[in-house]
Amino acid sequence: MSRPAWRQPVRIAEAVPSTFQRLGLETRFRQSEVWRVWATVVGPQIARHAQPHAVWHGRLIVHVTDPVWLHHLSMMRHRVITALNEKLHTTVVRELILRVGELPELPANPSGPHRQTEEPPPDPDQVARVEALLEPLRDAPFRDALYRLLLRASRPTGPDPSR
Repeated sequence: MSRPAWRQPVRIAEAVPSTFQRLGLETRFRQSEVWRVWATVVGPQIARHAQPHAVWHGRLIVHVTDPVWLHHLSMMRHRVITALNEKLHTTVVRELILRVGELPELPANPSGPHRQTEEPPPDPDQVARVEALLEPLRDAPFRDALYRLLLRASRPTGPDPSR
């Protein structure tokens, strides 16, 4: 059994791109850049209501908060694709697929306008009612999600006097 031949040392700046290309990760890396530039391309207001979910064969799947934003972005579809590809200096996105879905939590923007984002603590009586309602589910896999949903739905609606 022979030992592998040693190669000369290579700078990391040269090794990473060639390794990405050899492993076929170059395209995936370029696609992942969509998440980094999304808010810059579409602006903060749209970014609060629409986030990239996946890139698959040149199709960018974007989850939006509701049908209104889905319609709004569908009208802007070609401009968003063009702006993303210009920002990334490549044609990563060929098609935009919009779906109403849940968005990931966005990091707080310290440079943006200061708004209270903390939700008030739930009413203890309401928590007890929700826990009693969910008692038969015990350790069902969706119990925690249903618990949060019921607490959120039971919050009073209308203008918040603290804002």
